[in-house]
Amino acid sequence: RAHELAEYLRSKGQVVSLHNNESLGIDRNEAYNDSQAEKISRGALKTAVERGLTKHETLIADDLNYIKGYRYELYCIARALGS
Repeated sequence: RAHELAEYLRSKGQVVSLHNNESLGIDRNEAYNDSQAEKISRGALKTAVERGLTKHETLIADDLNYIKGYRYELYCIARALGS
């Protein structure tokens, strides 16, 4: 679904960046095997979001994001940039 959203936004002329386990080279089955692997996976996505977030580009972070505190961290990163 995230790929469809990205393609739709691109067709409207927006610059779109999509970050997910696949784009970061993380195997989804191994990333959620245990809590330590999941923590590493979330850290990689958070780092990719921090590096890729700009005011002139739409960034889609496609992951499980079911942890409220983690979603809030991503929100704070975006808010600090002012985007």
